[in-house]
Amino acid sequence: MEKRHFIAHGYFTLWVLLLSLIPLASYWWVMPTPDSLHGQLYLISSLGYYGLLLTIAALVFSPLASTAWTRPLYVLLLTLWLLYLLIDAATFNLYLFHVDWIMLEMFVMDFEGLGLPNAVIFAAIAVAIMVGAGCWWLSRKAYHITTQHALRAQPLFWVAGAMLILFAVNSSLNIWADKYHRQEVSYIAPYLPVYRPATSSKHAATLARMLPSLLPATYGTMDRAAIQEKSVVRYPLEPLQCEAPSQPSSIILLVVESWQAAALNPEVMPNVTRFSQKATRFEQHISGGSATIPGLFSLFYGLHASYYPAFRATPAANPSEFTETLTDQGVDVRAFTNSNLDRFSMRRLIFPRMPNSHFYHAKTDAAVVNQFVQQHQQTTTKPHFDFVFLTSSHSPYKYPEDFARFTPLPSVKGGYAFNKQADSTPYKNDYHNSLFYVDYLLGKILDQLEKSGALENSWVIVTGDHAEEFNENDAGFWGHGSNFTRWQTHTPLLVHAPGQKVARHEHKASSHQDIVPTLMQEALGCKTAREAYSTGANLFDLPNNRSLVMSSYYNNAYWIEGTVLDRSTGKQYAWGDIKNTRPVLDKTKLHQLQDEERRFFKDTESRALLSGKH
Repeated sequence: MEKRHFIAHGYFTLWVLLLSLIPLASYWWVMPTPDSLHGQLYLISSLGYYGLLLTIAALVFSPLASTAWTRPLYVLLLTLWLLYLLIDAATFNLYLFHVDWIMLEMFVMDFEGLGLPNAVIFAAIAVAIMVGAGCWWLSRKAYHITTQHALRAQPLFWVAGAMLILFAVNSSLNIWADKYHRQEVSYIAPYLPVYRPATSSKHAATLARMLPSLLPATYGTMDRAAIQEKSVVRYPLEPLQCEAPSQPSSIILLVVESWQAAALNPEVMPNVTRFSQKATRFEQHISGGSATIPGLFSLFYGLHASYYPAFRATPAANPSEFTETLTDQGVDVRAFTNSNLDRFSMRRLIFPRMPNSHFYHAKTDAAVVNQFVQQHQQTTTKPHFDFVFLTSSHSPYKYPEDFARFTPLPSVKGGYAFNKQADSTPYKNDYHNSLFYVDYLLGKILDQLEKSGALENSWVIVTGDHAEEFNENDAGFWGHGSNFTRWQTHTPLLVHAPGQKVARHEHKASSHQDIVPTLMQEALGCKTAREAYSTGANLFDLPNNRSLVMSSYYNNAYWIEGTVLDRSTGKQYAWGDIKNTRPVLDKTKLHQLQDEERRFFKDTESRALLSGKH
């Protein structure tokens, strides 16, 4: 390769790094301003992290600079980098979570489900074209200037050296902050995209000894465990002892997508409200998280949703003990949904032994319900477990025109993306119309169960995977997956026991993870202590005080008696009001919850591997 080609390659990379500062600055804009020297230095030195990433990329892909045919590949690579930053910055500014691999997969596989208006799509395409054209022009300009003016390589080495120094400073600060729980530094990391800073407990003490004035060996005020992303689990802790009852009951689990608890009322959902008159209604029910995957995981495992990444890594070895017990007892296990459960390993985790003939997949909720009713009419006296998942109430909220009961409606679906403080009325009307339609479909199922006499010998559970927010806290949050307040995690739960005739109300806090141990004990005759396979409680014997773990797309949070502690940001707020950032948090119960969360890890070595301190 000619030297001038390498130099031009380097200058093009440098210019892209400078362009990267534009979207990166938007993260700094939304994050709380560092109020300490450590925080300010950490934020500034984070530039070295991204600078080093691009420097490494330039070195690794330097062979592409050798020919005119391969240079466009490097231009494309850096164009994708800039586009990722722009997309992630826009997403983070709106929802306060980063785009990761799962989100990109959803973007490709379920674009409509994200609820983005067409205007955003066209704008994104236009931006992509402009960024690509701009990068191509910069690449050509770099080669032209280098040829015409003989630019020297020395400034590039100075920049690379500066990036390395900044990276070393940033890594040292993060190692120290991680070891000594320094919240004034650690709170910054979750705001930065594709950011995986270095941690090393064994080097933290060395840094503290070398720089005692700058990095003192003193602990911060926040006591929090490291976020676990991968683990080796031991589940269950002991073999389950379950004996099928002499007269087994069927179980029907009806799950509604994005179902806010406040929407269960006679005006929006008359059929389900009528059904609640012969069921137990849990007034303070909390999902396993603010997104579908943690909601369904906690629902079928009876575990804190933070276990999901570890279980997903080895789904064949750790299927749901609930559905395994159902199958072992000869119960027909069936699923009815228009959602592809193959994604995110959910089907392998929840229904590993379900034959394809028992997985009823349709394109619409109406077809799903029709399939259920048809199959139920043909069902014999053999006990069965039916999972029905209806998704019309997921943004962009689908329903026939005849169900547009609530008006006015938004002129542009998802228009709040342009104004986070927009009037929520039309958007919530649109959402309520979809629930009105879902209620009609659920009514068909409930009518079938009642007419067939199935309610006399069936457990019927009706709940949501999570809730849906419409800026109720005036904090600019919409949809789900962006926080852990009641507006995104408080979903209805109705439980009808076999033969139940009268309504009951439970006001103690319940959770998705309570459903599995309840059914295991009450319906499947399991005598093994629920702590061996679940972190939940029996719904009919709930504790007075409650601690839970909830999850989202990318992070987890602790819920302790109405106080939320976000494990990624360290942010603490009241479950009912995200603006109340100083609620009391019982640290003793926090530690107990942390111990409970580690219950199904195999051993200390596995936990160390999970946290990256190995």
